[in-house]
Amino acid sequence: MSEPTKVLYPEKVTDLVLKAGAMVGQGELLGYSSGWVRSDADAATNIYAQYVALQSGVGGQLIKACKKCLLFDEDAPWTANTAQYLSGTAGATTETRPTTDGDVIQVVGRSLDTKRCMIDIQDPKEFELFIRSGTFNALGGAGAVEAHAIDAGWEGADADSAAIAGYIAGQLPSGLVSLDAADLICDMQAATALDIDFTLVHAYKGAANNGAGTTVTAQATVETEADNKILRVSALAAFDATVKLPAKYFTLKVDPDGGDFILVGLYLRGFKL
Repeated sequence: MSEPTKVLYPEKVTDLVLKAGAMVGQGELLGYSSGWVRSDADAATNIYAQYVALQSGVGGQLIKACKKCLLFDEDAPWTANTAQYLSGTAGATTETRPTTDGDVIQVVGRSLDTKRCMIDIQDPKEFELFIRSGTFNALGGAGAVEAHAIDAGWEGADADSAAIAGYIAGQLPSGLVSLDAADLICDMQAATALDIDFTLVHAYKGAANNGAGTTVTAQATVETEADNKILRVSALAAFDATVKLPAKYFTLKVDPDGGDFILVGLYLRGFKL
């Protein structure tokens, strides 16, 4: 007969009201999706874990939950000394790192032996990522390599309205929770107003393009234009809901219709697990 999992030594205990329609078992992982429900790494859901249920409950009930605890199971379901990930099965853990495109990757703890597993759920952390433009990522309108330049010590594609300024490629974190800033970083070569269009393509590793993100046109600098200043142009709107997903690869096309600047790179900021 299978023995129930026991939850021992809880820390950072709080009360949670379960979402209407939810059903939760003791020891299951909980996340928030318009209310507290079982967490789920599955790409179609992506509800990252924030707590462990200390008791069973149904929608509308107030239950106890914790951030850290020891799970004990006499049936020995774990492999000793092994990382535990949030599973694509709601509320559960898995020792296999999720591999389906778009699954959120979250390490929620580590087994001590076959019968004991320490769960220690960490809050999402803010990340900052800077991707420079790169020597060969900038192409002229006819496919020629766009001239690079150094202006006031800043090196990059010498961009103006006569040609495509460049392409910037990167990958979003596998534990992505949110993307809150995507700023093109420009070294201004004149006090001329910028007018930049953004388009992008995106895909998962080993897969064909998932299509293009939202096309964004006529973007200006966040700060007032001035020569020899580092200014930002937001490309965040191009990273729509189909793009800002865990482990998604992207290439951002930067197409200026006005202005004169050095394309320095792309700054990304958000939260990740």
